[in-house]
Amino acid sequence: MLALPPRTKHTGVCPPARSAVLAELLRRHPAPVWLVVADTLKTAEQLAEDTSIFHAAISAATKDKLPPVEALVLPEALTDSREMAEAFAASADRQSVLSRLRATRTFTSALTTAPTLVVFTTPSALLQRVPSLEDYSANEIILEKGQTYPFQALLEKLRSLDYDSEAVCEAPGTYAVRGGIIDLYPVNSSQPYRLDFFGDELEDIRELDPVTQRSLEPVAKLTLAASPRLALAPSLTGIAPYLSAATRLVLIEPATLDESFSLLARENPAAVALAPILARVAALDALADLDEAAALFDTSAETPADGSSTSPVNELTWDTESLAHHRRYPSDDLIAQERLAAEEQSRREFLDLVSRWQSEGASLAIVTPKESEEKRIQEILDAHPAAKKLRPRYLRGQLNEGFRLTPRTAGSNEPAAHQIGRLSLALGNSSSAKREANALVVLTETEIFGRQRSRRAQSSRRATVHRAQVDQLLDFADLVEGDYVVHLQHGIAHFRGITQLDTRDGLRDVISLEFDDGVTLHVPLPEAHLISRYVGLSKVRPQL
Repeated sequence: MLALPPRTKHTGVCPPARSAVLAELLRRHPAPVWLVVADTLKTAEQLAEDTSIFHAAISAATKDKLPPVEALVLPEALTDSREMAEAFAASADRQSVLSRLRATRTFTSALTTAPTLVVFTTPSALLQRVPSLEDYSANEIILEKGQTYPFQALLEKLRSLDYDSEAVCEAPGTYAVRGGIIDLYPVNSSQPYRLDFFGDELEDIRELDPVTQRSLEPVAKLTLAASPRLALAPSLTGIAPYLSAATRLVLIEPATLDESFSLLARENPAAVALAPILARVAALDALADLDEAAALFDTSAETPADGSSTSPVNELTWDTESLAHHRRYPSDDLIAQERLAAEEQSRREFLDLVSRWQSEGASLAIVTPKESEEKRIQEILDAHPAAKKLRPRYLRGQLNEGFRLTPRTAGSNEPAAHQIGRLSLALGNSSSAKREANALVVLTETEIFGRQRSRRAQSSRRATVHRAQVDQLLDFADLVEGDYVVHLQHGIAHFRGITQLDTRDGLRDVISLEFDDGVTLHVPLPEAHLISRYVGLSKVRPQL
């Protein structure tokens, strides 16, 4: 039997409250790396966004010097049968997580100067094969400003790492060369960079806007991982060697994850075992709504067969509930005015209840995605006889559902009352929180407006070029043949119209530009953002 690390099982945590409780655990137990496992990728993505919201709120409201949170999602690598661009993006996201884990694997405690790395993932993504740490490190390049690195040797290294040379650097895994400048988009980064060389000295590294191709903020150091297309030796113990020995592992609904891990073991023999990861982490936590049996938190057999010691399970109970239990919604058979009247009545009843909770000492927070929605919600509260006295704390973000957290009497198996009160004070409006332990009510658009906004969490926030962004840069319908334009790389030219060119890839829409001596350049339409209208400071005709 595997000797398990210290374990804590948190029950009574309803799904809407998971991210707030997780943010409180981040504050309560500082660690350089947290690994959070949920049953589905959608849940993992939304937890990543929501935890960042609550952590920022707690950090802003408390006197603790909490390090910022860097929330990343480790997706499952897709099979070759999937769409190639989507599969490459998922693999690149995995490379991003591996690079950050490798950079923190030697950390033994949380640093106030470095962000806390929180990786959200699923059982299948967690146990998929990853490159061995040795091979991954050997194929990683670290570039620093002022460093001497032979220019041609760097280009050769990029080719050996399976990066594609393009005319313009717009997508992960590509680079473009212009004189002594290399535009580079690392697969493990969320945006491209511009490397400015003087001979073989790297004089400057700057962020690069892939749409406008303009240099942005300077960067002192850049880490470049190999393209996921490059075949590297697999790690026999999976992701375990990448983890810091101080990593905390959190399982969301461990009873459900038991089924996922068992199914994965039966259907995917290539998956690595969970044991090496458990042997590497410093602590194991579980967040669950109900107190269901889970294999890793089984207290019936605490002594391993091999004689090693296994710590007992510490059980803590939270008292949280979804606001769906307190908010009525009109039935689907109501339409038009009847439905509107029923919704208004339901909202009034709910706001009466919230007002009573606050009068009893509860802290109140409302999560909204935009300032305009915040103003609309405040107008609704001001128009309500009882709710107009409410002055909630507004948090910027998007949650699907609100929740209520109430304090419990401190005991051997329950969180201390003052810790619950601290969370309430941090997230809610402090003006109403006068006692040490208070209830916390977190509202969302769903409860206020009676509707749930469709939400699509994004695991990848990479800066990429979209056709809509390109179209906004220059409206070519406003140009006439002969107008002066400027190409970012080649300078001033005459605009000669948009035509179709027969290429080896078939017919392509191109923008034709005429330069000096009648030289014509056909620019593919996806590269239209490289062209801008010429604006002269005098009436002198410009030189092509």
